[in-house]
Amino acid sequence: MTSDSTSTGGSGTRRARAGWILAVAATVLPGLTATAQPAAATAAGYHIYAHGFLSDGVAGYSASDTDQPTPIRGTPTPGALNWPQAPTPDGRFLFVAPASDPRLIPYAIGADGELTEGKALALPDVPVDIIFAPNNRDAFVLVGLQNARVVPVRIGADGTPSLNGSSVPFGESLDGVASGTVSPDGKQLYVASLLPRQLLVFDIGADGSVSPARQRVSTGMNPIYPRVTPDGRHVYVVNEISGSVSGFTRAQDGSLSEIGGSPFATGMLPHVTSITPDGRFLYVPNMGSGHISSFAVEPSGVLTPLPDIAFAPDKPGTFAESSVMAPSGEVLWALGTDPLRGGEEILRRFRVGPDGVLDLDESVSVYTGTYVADGRTLSLVARR
Repeated sequence: MTSDSTSTGGSGTRRARAGWILAVAATVLPGLTATAQPAAATAAGYHIYAHGFLSDGVAGYSASDTDQPTPIRGTPTPGALNWPQAPTPDGRFLFVAPASDPRLIPYAIGADGELTEGKALALPDVPVDIIFAPNNRDAFVLVGLQNARVVPVRIGADGTPSLNGSSVPFGESLDGVASGTVSPDGKQLYVASLLPRQLLVFDIGADGSVSPARQRVSTGMNPIYPRVTPDGRHVYVVNEISGSVSGFTRAQDGSLSEIGGSPFATGMLPHVTSITPDGRFLYVPNMGSGHISSFAVEPSGVLTPLPDIAFAPDKPGTFAESSVMAPSGEVLWALGTDPLRGGEEILRRFRVGPDGVLDLDESVSVYTGTYVADGRTLSLVARR
């Protein structure tokens, strides 16, 4: 792991992204899912983990809303072509699933953030996303590039994953390249199926089993990263190619209906979103534009645009792709890819104003030594 911190400056101006990353987006699987909600923060801060799609390694940092990130000892190497990573909601374990050797690999998170590898679970197809239920016990791995399936997984007390019954096919031949999220009450699994341009609704049983898809709603082109608001009332999904976010109202039974005015415009190639814990503001990094799109979430679910903020105004062509929200709701962390450093990822911090407007913290600009931030490549867990 390498770490290179430098100061940056600039404003929130937009820039057209370098052509190389558009080529990567066309050949690499589009990004995956929103990161699981982290555990409550403590005065000691939290740990941040970054990995790259095109590199073998997980870079860890101890951080807080105010301190400089400091590297965590050790760099686990789960394998290359590594799309998803996700922590359990209680912050005890981090899971990674490489595509080159399809496995679900658990890492116990130590007091100082160090990662200790546990016993892996073999997966039946290429893993595309990892999603955890709020109970920390049930997980769902989305596998398959075309004929996709949900693989229910049970997480043991020591973090060891095991199959929890039979996998559930999405049900259509083109379903695949999917990303998902679980509702705050743990009753529904929402999955964005990229090729059919649909958002699927699955019910979750008390035993962690998954029903067949019971509803399919249309989205824009290349839907990815569904996210449920903390109150469970609304669901948003990024439309990667359309450059927008589709919004839906969630009924008591988990079914969806599109919000008036949806979809809402973002920049080019929007990716992993973040929302404040109070559900008031939504942020969308753009893989093909130089800014992070910001929105106020109205009680009706309508997204009202706020001023954009440049991710790296002094580094043309370096745009954000993945993001996580600090538990305080006062800081957004974003991870981008720098083409001038061979695709190395760069970690940045933004302050969240009372009005939801972001402000770049110019003191934080950390190169992680991992490469290409396409996918769910950033996680945050509270320090214990």
